[in-house]
Amino acid sequence: MRLVFSEFTELDYGIVRALLRKLPLRQRYALTLKFWNEYSIGEIAKTLHISWHEANEIIEAGLNGLKDACLLQPAFSRNNAGSLNAAA
Repeated sequence: MRLVFSEFTELDYGIVRALLRKLPLRQRYALTLKFWNEYSIGEIAKTLHISWHEANEIIEAGLNGLKDACLLQPAFSRNNAGSLNAAA
C-alpha cells in the first residue's frame, strides 16, 4: 500500500489521525515510522527492538486495523477504504 500524502487534504489528515488513534500504540507507532518517517521494516525493527518479522507483522496488523476502521466509518465506502479517500 502506497499512500500519496501530497494528495491528502487537511480533512484527510484528520481522518487518518483519528483512525490511527483507534489502533494499539505499537501499531500506531510502527505505521507512523513507516509512512510518515519513511522507515524501512529493518529500521522499524531496530527502533522497536524487535525482529524484522515482528515489525512486519505489526505493520500488517496496523494496516488491517485501519482498513477495518475505515469500513466502520460512514465517511468511507467499501470501494475506497483501501485508498483512504473520503467518499463524496
